[in-house]
Amino acid sequence: MTATAPAPLATATVLGVAGRNSRPRPKRAASTLYHAVMIVIVVSYIFPVAWAASMSLRTNERMFDADQLIPHPITFEHYANLFTILPDFWLYFGNTAVIVIFGTAGTLFASALAGYGLARKAFPGSGILLGLLLLTLMVPGQVTLIPQYVWFRDLGWINTPLPIIVPLLFGTSIATFFFRQFYLTLPRELEDAAAVDGAGPFRTYFRVIFPLSGPAFLAVGLLSFVQLWNSFYVNSIYLSSQDSWVVTQALQSLVGRYNSQYGEIMAGVTLVSVPVIVLYLIFQRWIVRGIAASGLAN
Repeated sequence: MTATAPAPLATATVLGVAGRNSRPRPKRAASTLYHAVMIVIVVSYIFPVAWAASMSLRTNERMFDADQLIPHPITFEHYANLFTILPDFWLYFGNTAVIVIFGTAGTLFASALAGYGLARKAFPGSGILLGLLLLTLMVPGQVTLIPQYVWFRDLGWINTPLPIIVPLLFGTSIATFFFRQFYLTLPRELEDAAAVDGAGPFRTYFRVIFPLSGPAFLAVGLLSFVQLWNSFYVNSIYLSSQDSWVVTQALQSLVGRYNSQYGEIMAGVTLVSVPVIVLYLIFQRWIVRGIAASGLAN
């Protein structure tokens, strides 16, 4: 009797182990599917960039050959031709940098303060103001483009970066909402402690809240940087003279009605993409952290 007693226990143990091993299978399948989908998405984003860089290194004779993802032979003549065709390329690059630097700085400063006010300062009509702010996200930019153009024309700002930079000095709706969501995640005890020490609202923000806002600033800053760096439509409306062009307008000028200089265009696209890629590789950890903390990831 003593020797046969453990048999049910051993059977139960085996069944329990088998049950535990069988339960995670749906999770493993879901994880495998998730990673497969993510790989497809990543490849779909990386492939066009790799293809553009590849085309910039191909000869004209083999520009559209399917076996030229890795160019052979490799040539850098398109990069040399780019600066020959566009001798003012670095001027356009500088014009773009001015718009990006001042536009991004203005967006960050104004949107951060507005977002902090909406997150922390309760005042009559704050909910209505937030609703109106979100409502502006649904208004296409083309709706307000003509009134803005007439206004800026009367101010004499056409063919200058001011029509693009000045509105950004007052922040943007999406950046303001982003900062508001981020500041809602910070504990109010931080401000209470600062108030006990006699700090006012601005001192509390710049001494206590601002140092904790690094991930949000990096996330919004890079998103604003990319948007302004790649912008073409708005720039083409306000910057019509060639000496005020940005790099996207300069590259567009290489597209002809009957013939396009694809090698030079792809060389320019590759050069213009480098700053964005480098910035993202450096700050990607903080950007993801800022987006997750703001609650916009979901």
